[in-house]
Amino acid sequence: MRIARIARAAVIAMALLGLTACASLPVTGDVRPGLAANQSDGGSDLAFVPQGPSDGMDPKEIVRGFIDAASSPKDSWGIARQFLTSGEAQKWKPDAGVTIDTGSAERRYDAPEVTKESTSTTVRLGLQQTATVDETGAYSGQPVGRAAELPFVLEKNKNGQWRISQAPDGIVLDADSFAAADVFAPYSLQYFDPTWTYLVPDVRWFPKRENTASRIVQSLVGGKPSPWLANGVRTAFTGDVALGRNTVTPESQVAEIVLTDAALDVDPVTLSRMRTQLERSLVGVGVLQVKITIAGRDTNAGSATAASTAVDPRPLVLTDKGFGFLAGGALTPIGGVSAQVEGFPQPITAISAATGAQRVAVQGADGVVYAIADGKTDQIDGRGGLIAPTLDPFGYIWTVPAQAPASIDAWSTSVAPRPIAGPQDASQVTSFAVSRDGARLAMALVAGGQFRVEVFAITRDDRGAPTALGQANVIAWPSGAVDVGWLDDTTVGVLGADGSNLVLREQQVGGPARTVDAPDAAQMLAPGSPTANVRVLGGEVLYQRSGPNWQQEGAGVKVLAVQLGG
Repeated sequence: MRIARIARAAVIAMALLGLTACASLPVTGDVRPGLAANQSDGGSDLAFVPQGPSDGMDPKEIVRGFIDAASSPKDSWGIARQFLTSGEAQKWKPDAGVTIDTGSAERRYDAPEVTKESTSTTVRLGLQQTATVDETGAYSGQPVGRAAELPFVLEKNKNGQWRISQAPDGIVLDADSFAAADVFAPYSLQYFDPTWTYLVPDVRWFPKRENTASRIVQSLVGGKPSPWLANGVRTAFTGDVALGRNTVTPESQVAEIVLTDAALDVDPVTLSRMRTQLERSLVGVGVLQVKITIAGRDTNAGSATAASTAVDPRPLVLTDKGFGFLAGGALTPIGGVSAQVEGFPQPITAISAATGAQRVAVQGADGVVYAIADGKTDQIDGRGGLIAPTLDPFGYIWTVPAQAPASIDAWSTSVAPRPIAGPQDASQVTSFAVSRDGARLAMALVAGGQFRVEVFAITRDDRGAPTALGQANVIAWPSGAVDVGWLDDTTVGVLGADGSNLVLREQQVGGPARTVDAPDAAQMLAPGSPTANVRVLGGEVLYQRSGPNWQQEGAGVKVLAVQLGG
């Protein structure tokens, strides 16, 4: 017994020592947000280790083995390179992109018959492509699987073994493996909105490797925003400013970023914005602090202020008891707003609320849209056939008729409309929502008889007034869409039909989607609390999603308001 106690004590002491040794955190600098619950630090405890080539494998087996091995980036795809000739192993660029397909069961390897005397051949890999990731890390999906073909040229080496002498750059992953983010993972490059108020994410997919931090910094400093987003964001990295060292090696969660001498002329405000963009972009790889140096000297760059886009964790609802924030079965009213909403002369069908619900956009049963704030109710838009309005963080209320998607109006606080040209090729819009940073607009549309969800960058002037929409970025092709809303800064929720089922599609902007069953009769969705990212309303019952299940949060709810956050 005494020996057992001594052994246990030794184990505990070693564990405590290990914890002490690992607890290395920056003790200086500004407080920085850590990883969100759904973010990865770029590391992985478990890794798939494929097998290399074995003697006697025929050309099809070599290509199949190469495709499987390329799902492991370990040692710079060292195992996959064993299937290549020595020359091709040096030239092949696995991180150039990803071809995403429906799965290995539908892959087809076509090749002519080879003999013992054959020294070269070609294998063509046929697959059903569902999406791609390009050389910049940008994801692009497809409405349905599209037939694609990848050619591989093979040669026999001096030992009589087949090896690939020409392979397409990039790798192939099935959709499930890609969504698991074990090989390529999503990282958000952070830009500012045109007013330098909010940070706006641009999701990119990079290999999970030791140099991921370098790839993120190179893309942010020397690259550009995704083309569809470019007109709606700004970056502090302009002019001749460039990286003085391409490699970034974080130590103790601090990353040193070396810039060229051109940055010596950058003013302190711009430097602080650079640092903030870098720090927020590197959160996904566990970096909490950035130090910018030029010619070996620390610039002592400060941090720029970025407004929050978090929403109140309490649901904002209209019930028979009134309008306000619901918590513990009790409503907390909002001064200058609740009384006006409760005394509205007709049933209310939709509410969109600004930060703290001090100003709300309301749609009545007759379809007319109103603004309520400071105890006053102003009519905004009386056009026929309007869908539910959406509010943006700069105080503009957006309206559009269901049958005229191109005729968007953005209404200022002075109740003056600003016409915004919407999509010209769509015949109907069923729902739309401005992101909480005000930089993007999601729309559920019908075009050519097909539903699709598109996201547009919003061009604004320096004061935040919207002026135009950028090019469409199609992110989903649902069977139908009842409601759309921003669940967080990178995810659009799409509530709609999938055959006879009602589902919620959690669609990443710049990535794949996750689909879950929705409660019966659900008709409205809104962002949820930090522990439940979404709420829906159906049959006057309010639900929130907690883990894999929907939990009832309230009853007798007539309208679930969409909170803007910020």
